[in-house]
Amino acid sequence: MLRIDLAGCTGKAELLDRFAAALHFPAWFGHNWDALADLLCDLSWLPASPRHLVLAGQAELQTADPESHATLLEILDDSIAYWSGTTTPLSVAIEEDGRSNDPEA
Repeated sequence: MLRIDLAGCTGKAELLDRFAAALHFPAWFGHNWDALADLLCDLSWLPASPRHLVLAGQAELQTADPESHATLLEILDDSIAYWSGTTTPLSVAIEEDGRSNDPEA
């Protein structure tokens, strides 16, 4: 499980920085939406076990920058679809106030 803490995150640049740090993105990460989507459909630098992301504290981003929040959710949905049916599926859970929608928690 990889936890991405978005508490206090209010915009796209910080959001991308937090994903890069939490997921140990390669140095060549372009810090844009296309690069995020590309890397979430690669993940070759991570162990090949099933990949599970937990987004924590995303409510502030949703309020401060709803467009970036919506774009993030679209990219995550596309990435989940990309990995579905493989031996290394990607799953994402949302955690707020210590509570999660994660069935694995």
